[in-house]
Amino acid sequence: MKKLALSLLVAGSFASADFLSISAGAGVWQENISGYVKSGSTINYMNNKSAETDGNNNTGNLGLGDNAQPYIWVKLIHPLPIIPNVKLQYTKYSTSGDGKASGDLKVFGRSVANVDSEVHTDLDIDSYDATFFYEFKPAIVDLEAGFGVNVLSTDTTVKTSTDTSSTSVVAPIPYLYAKAESMQLFGFSVEAQGKYLNVSDKGHYYDYSSAVKYHLPLPAIDISASLGYRYQDILGKDGDDETKLQFKGAFAEVGVKF
Repeated sequence: MKKLALSLLVAGSFASADFLSISAGAGVWQENISGYVKSGSTINYMNNKSAETDGNNNTGNLGLGDNAQPYIWVKLIHPLPIIPNVKLQYTKYSTSGDGKASGDLKVFGRSVANVDSEVHTDLDIDSYDATFFYEFKPAIVDLEAGFGVNVLSTDTTVKTSTDTSSTSVVAPIPYLYAKAESMQLFGFSVEAQGKYLNVSDKGHYYDYSSAVKYHLPLPAIDISASLGYRYQDILGKDGDDETKLQFKGAFAEVGVKF
């Protein structure tokens, strides 16, 4: 009897999934940056002013600023068995700043400059994110689960009073994915999602967000607006070298589902 009930629940979850839908959206994320680049015993922080005056010759600060940046996404849900649904997202990260750096600067294992002076740093990252997932729809919540890969294309330029150095790195990051969205109540729903990878000697990738969503009461199309908070933590290790990037802050988004 228990096996029959479980089978009916699983079958009902698949049967209630969307037959075919296309969604798209765009938003703005307030990216407050922190983290560091580490080479041996030397650490240069992304945004930590106190590191410039702490008296430690092995610490520095790039002085990168916080910025509001755009992102866009498109999602396809289809009825084909076995083949996962897909969501594609592009996010822009762009920041610059002035600080006092120390020692050998390396980003994702690539040497940028060896400095002990005031620097101006430009950091530009393009994120190309593909998520492959299956959809389940029990009674009061919509669930998605799957996997994906986020390809980060990173350009870093460091300028001193006498020299300019730069490096480019493309880093594909695989992850596991899960999302839950509540049923609508008076047009509102609540959603949360997570992307996760942890490899002890290589680093980790955490990307978590939650939001409150309002759906306009239209019969043939679902137009929504969301307000939420997103936290992303990326750590890359290469021996004694580490790059840690943290972005966190509120976001606002509009979406449409056909």
